[in-house]
Amino acid sequence: MSTTSDTPETTSEANGPVDQPAAAQPIAPLAAAASTDDFTSEHMIGLVDGSSDTDSRTVHVVLTDTAIVQLDDVVAIGTTLPDGAGVTHYGIVTELRCRLEGVELPSDTARFADRKLPAEKVRRAEVRLLRTVPEMFVAPDSGSRVVRATGEHRTRALFEDEMTARFPIGLDLTGQPVYADMRFVDGRAGGHVSISGISGVATKTSYALFLLYQLLETDIGIDLLGGPAGRAATRVLVFNTKGEDLLHIDRPNALFSDKPDAREAWRRLGVENPGPFTSVRLYAPRSDTAAGTTIAHVLSRDVTGINAYGWTPEQFVREQLLQFCFTEEDERSTQVGFAEQQVRVQLLRRLRRLAGDRSGAIVIINVPDANETYNADRLAARTPTEAGAGGGTVIRDFGDLVDLLERIMDIDDDMLQREWFGRTTPGTRHAFLRRLVKLRRRIGPLVSCGVSPVDLAERRVHVVDISRLHDDAQRFVVGALLDRIWQEKQGTGRLPLRFVLLDELNKYAPASGFSPLKELLVDIAERGRSLGVLLIGAQQAVSAVAPALPRNASLKVAGRLDASESDAYRFLSAGLRERATRFMPGTMVISQPVVPEPIPIRFPWPPYATNPDDAAPDERMAEDAERIGRNLDAFAGPEFEL
Repeated sequence: MSTTSDTPETTSEANGPVDQPAAAQPIAPLAAAASTDDFTSEHMIGLVDGSSDTDSRTVHVVLTDTAIVQLDDVVAIGTTLPDGAGVTHYGIVTELRCRLEGVELPSDTARFADRKLPAEKVRRAEVRLLRTVPEMFVAPDSGSRVVRATGEHRTRALFEDEMTARFPIGLDLTGQPVYADMRFVDGRAGGHVSISGISGVATKTSYALFLLYQLLETDIGIDLLGGPAGRAATRVLVFNTKGEDLLHIDRPNALFSDKPDAREAWRRLGVENPGPFTSVRLYAPRSDTAAGTTIAHVLSRDVTGINAYGWTPEQFVREQLLQFCFTEEDERSTQVGFAEQQVRVQLLRRLRRLAGDRSGAIVIINVPDANETYNADRLAARTPTEAGAGGGTVIRDFGDLVDLLERIMDIDDDMLQREWFGRTTPGTRHAFLRRLVKLRRRIGPLVSCGVSPVDLAERRVHVVDISRLHDDAQRFVVGALLDRIWQEKQGTGRLPLRFVLLDELNKYAPASGFSPLKELLVDIAERGRSLGVLLIGAQQAVSAVAPALPRNASLKVAGRLDASESDAYRFLSAGLRERATRFMPGTMVISQPVVPEPIPIRFPWPPYATNPDDAAPDERMAEDAERIGRNLDAFAGPEFEL
């Protein structure tokens, strides 16, 4: 996985000192308009261009000879109204231009350079206006003085005085912190984050981890979560989709010490001693070569620190996970989905625990009780009674369930077929069964006796590896875990918060088609913030994702974009869309509800490992190797360490 680039350490004197992040308390109200002392010649960087029209959205500034201005600088413009009242316009530099006045032909340029032709070099900056204080929709006067927005001016320009709880989301290109309003992060006024960009260079997952680190591992984030108690109750579910990259975030980044600017960048964000994530639990699928055991399939670190996850047959049936075996678009456009619903209900009606078994094995009895309900949710909520092995078919893994349905389908009994599959045609029933047979190898290892599901009760961050699974199994795992979180949060209110980091979002909620998983993700996007279920979704192209997901995201983030996809990012100006096709890793642009214009930012090199190659040596493995060595030496002596 790609990591971020270094953040510049130095800030020019013209930009002023770097602001340190404030605590979570609101900023004190500012004066209605800036003092005229702020717009003296000493602070001026230019004048509003009088040769072109100004309006209430865009102005052009003629820069002074000594001014050093770059894209994304924030400026302030003082204007005096006809009644004598003063207003201050704040804006962000979106383009810079230079020309020679007096030069008419291209060949005149050389004459000017040789001092044979008089001309005047003119530098201009295009400024998109962000805000007017006090709020009045008027255009700045031509000839008005323009200064760099620092201190309170910058606070006003970026609406930080309107943010009741400031959450640092990165550094601007001058190295100063940029904030988001926490109310749009934790669900109070909005929620969800959508991150887009080209795979490998857009650093989507890296930025998502940065946001989570800011929330969970910094003093400012802990305060914003409600203090230590609020942080302790918060849970984060991270799906690892590429390699074993995210299975190392609890280890220091071995390259961090080689990045001298990184520590200073973290300090500017209010983090004095950055390090790895401190409360992490790791999960991976069970190894296929470890039949009858629950050893995780992991290659890049000690397996004793990884939890093998899965679902027992009882959990598979009671949590109605069969629906997440059918997540392909073509299956939901046929009657296969209806057959799945019928089978799911029948499994619940006939479900019994295997008497004397504690591994999760079940018995599917031949005939359910005569008065048994058909309400799936009510059936799933109750505790199954026990039955002996002779009372029906014993199910110990996913393969046993497929075998049972194959035998039922072979029985020539129309009443039994309708009971299990509804009034579907034989072709639909066979299509349903073919799907399950295909999934026997793909999902089979995830459903068996003796395995344990992902448990969010302990630790704050839970990383679930799905990178080695087939796409069908990945959708199954994502659907099963999201559904469990969603069901547990129903009726509990917004707190405690549940964050979900999911990359390759287009795979699980594509722009077209229908599936239970897509429905679930759309439901989370539309109603999740009120229930405290907040999605941090990443995708290469936002156009490939169900529109409801990016539309409901309060923070929209873009790294480097594919030029062919740039038109899909309408929240960016045309200039920013073009610039985003040239972003370097670690540079992002963020749109948030409070600030009317997107702001380009950078984020520092991570102190935690984001892939196996960057991870510092695993202390557990080193300790085990040392202990084994001592034990081997002990064979020659009287002592042996256990």
